[in-house]
Order: sequence, then structure tokens, then C-alpha cells
Amino acid sequence: MNRILSFGSLNYDYVYQTDHFVQPKETLSALSYRRGFGGKGLNQTIAMRKAGLAVYHAGRVGADGQPFVDYLTQNGVRTDYLVKDETAVTGHAIIEVCHGENRILLHGGANRLIDEAQIDRTVAAFEAGDWLVIQNEISNIPYLIEAAKKQGLKVFFNAAPVAEEVHSYPLELVDVLCVNEVEGAFLAQTEEREFEKLAEILHKRYSNAEILLTVGAEGSYCVNQSGSWFVPSLKVNAVDTTAAGDTYSGFWLAEKIRSGDSHAAMRYATRAASITVQRPGAAESIPTAEELRQIGNCRADARSR
Repeated sequence: MNRILSFGSLNYDYVYQTDHFVQPKETLSALSYRRGFGGKGLNQTIAMRKAGLAVYHAGRVGADGQPFVDYLTQNGVRTDYLVKDETAVTGHAIIEVCHGENRILLHGGANRLIDEAQIDRTVAAFEAGDWLVIQNEISNIPYLIEAAKKQGLKVFFNAAPVAEEVHSYPLELVDVLCVNEVEGAFLAQTEEREFEKLAEILHKRYSNAEILLTVGAEGSYCVNQSGSWFVPSLKVNAVDTTAAGDTYSGFWLAEKIRSGDSHAAMRYATRAASITVQRPGAAESIPTAEELRQIGNCRADARSR
């Protein structure tokens, strides 16, 4: 079975519900507050694990990070390559949620202290056919991509949060490039807003990679050497979109590994993300593969009556 090395961020999420987004010079009282486990790295790890994959999480937390080790372990994730740095503080995010949308202020903390030595030790423990899953919330991404490819790993890169530095990354080595419409337009250096065309532009620009373009409530697009597909989003009552993209990434990869079918993977990931957005929170809002099976069985039973 393919092993997944999720080398990614771990952030404490400080989440505030508001009736409107805070404006410049405004002081606003929150409707509610909670602290949870988050970070795109953690969310993707939990999504892949809940989708049934064998996941190892690598990364770095600060002196206050033991709860992350416990949380990952409780969820069946291996933490052999997670470093606890007693001199650092764990990354954290302040998340403002308003009517199902969010704004996020991020502090990288220990996530930005990942060095080449840690990368070398970690990647050496994996082998050809395993997958490296990464996003852009940790340090030394270019070195990590190159080290993984030298080891024979396949690379899934979610280019979020996108920044000018990503243009200099060795994206020609990436096997799957996953972006939303804003990230995709930035990487393609285009103002194209017709999403099907944007996905095609990205594939021409990064021809070695399979392109996944997620566009929120509209749906998602996929382009690879075999063809292109569009899958619409399911219409649901969204209350919090915080981990929707990470859920999509994790469940897409799980089904892609199992079946090799990108279109089937898109449908599976869309169903999973549609559940996530109906729940508050980040990692805790992600469903399990069993939940998806039960929902599918219930719908099948309803149709058969």
C-alpha cells in the first residue's frame, strides 16, 4: 500500500464567529469563540487518514505542541517524523467566520523552521511509489520537492497560500498541482476568469502535472494527459468553508490512488467537501469514508423504495 508523507503545517486555530467582517479601525465583538487544531498540513493529513490512507505527518511544533502529537496519534496518524522544538512556538491562525465565509491571519511559528537536515532524515525513510503531500505554509518547499523526487516519491502540491516565491519553485517536478481560482490565476499569470480555460492554461504551463482547480460553490476542474473533467459542487447549506479545500485534496488523492480514475476521485472529493462545509471547524469537520458510504447507502435505499 502506498504510504503518504504529509509534510505540512500545524496551527492552533483561534476561530471567531462575527456578523460581518472587521473593517479598518473597527473594534467588533465576536458572536462566539473556540480554539481548534488546524493548518493546511494538519487538515490534509486528517482528510487523507479519514479517507483511509496510511499517513505519516512530518513537520514541526513548538514547546506548546504536544496536543498536536496526541491529536494526530488519536486519529491514527504516524508521528515518527514530527519534531517538537522546545525553543519555538507552534504556528497559529486567527480565523474570522461570517455567514459561511472566512478570513485568516496566519503566524507560521515552528512551521517556518523546517530545515534541510530534517527534510533529508524524513524523506530517506520513504521509497518510490509513496506520495509527498505539501502546501505552502512551511519553509524549504523547493528543497523538499527536489529531495522527494530524488527518492522516487510522487508529489501532490497544494499551492496555498500562494505567493510570488512559488513561481521559483521546481513545479516541473510536481505530479499533481492543486489550486483554487485565485491561486490558479496567479500561477498562470493571467486574468482569465473562465475556469475551464484557466485549467487548460495551467496544464499547458505545467505540462508534467495533473491540474486540480477548485472553484468553491461552482465545482472543480481536472486536466491531465488523458483528458479534462468538470464536477459541479453539491448544493448544501454551508456554515464554515475553512477546511473544504483540504478535504477535497485528501479525498481526491485517496480515490485516485485506489482507482487511478481522476474523474471518480473528483466526485468522491466533492461529496466529502460538501459534508465538511456543513459543519463548523477545521480538521474536526472532515467526514470519514464510512460516513460517505453510509450516506450513499441511504440515498440508494431511498431511491429503491
